[in-house]
Amino acid sequence: MPFMAGSAAFASLFALGLKGSAAVGAVLVGLVGMTAAAGTFLTKFILGKDNRVKQLIEESRNKAKFDKKKALDHFHHRLGMDGDERTEIAMQDLRSLRQAFQQLDKIAPDLNRAMIEDIQQRSEELFQQCVSSLEKTLQLWKTAESLVSKTARKPILEQREKLVAEVVQTVEHMSQTLASVQGITSRSDGDIRLQRLRSELDQSLEVAKKVEQRVDSLLSGVPIQNSQQINKI
Repeated sequence: MPFMAGSAAFASLFALGLKGSAAVGAVLVGLVGMTAAAGTFLTKFILGKDNRVKQLIEESRNKAKFDKKKALDHFHHRLGMDGDERTEIAMQDLRSLRQAFQQLDKIAPDLNRAMIEDIQQRSEELFQQCVSSLEKTLQLWKTAESLVSKTARKPILEQREKLVAEVVQTVEHMSQTLASVQGITSRSDGDIRLQRLRSELDQSLEVAKKVEQRVDSLLSGVPIQNSQQINKI
C-alpha cells in the first residue's frame, strides 16, 4: 500500500502536469510512500531472516535429539545379546527415569529452581555413567564368550556381575530420589531435603565410577587414575 500510494503520487506529478505547491505535495507523498515501502520490506526481510535462523537451529536440535535417541535404541537392542534381562530392564528404567527427571521442574514447580537443576544435572551424569557401565558389561560378556574354559571365563564374568549389580542398585537409588523429590510438598523444609538428595546422588555417582574404574584397572592392568574417559551418549 505505501508503495502504491507513492507510485500514484509520482505518476500524478507527470500525468497531470502539477506545478507549484501541488507538485511539491505530490513529491513529498511519493517520497514518503516509497520510504515507507522500503522500510516495510527491510523489516520483513530482517525478521524473516531471523525466523529462518531460528528454524534452522530448531531443526538442528531436533536432529541431534533424534540421533541420540537412535543411538540409545541401537544400544538398547544390543543389550539383548547377552541373554541377561537385567541389563535390558535397567536400560529401560534408566531411560524412563531420565525423562522423569527432565520434567522435574514441571512436576515440582514450587521448589528451589537452582537445587532442582542440580539434581537434574546429577541424574543425567548418573544416566551417562550407567550407560557406560552397561556398555562395559556387554564387552565383558563378549570377552567371556570368546574364552573356552570356565576357569578363564570366571573372573571376567565376576567383574561383569559387579557392574550389573551396581547399575541395578543405581537405578533403584535414582527411583527413590525421584519419589522423594515428588513427595516434597512444603517449601520450608524442601531446600534441606533437596540438598540431602543432591548429596546422595553425588555419592552414588562416585561409587558407580569407582566400581567401573576398578573393573577397567583389573582388566587392563593400568592404574585407576589412568582409566579412559566415558563416551557420553
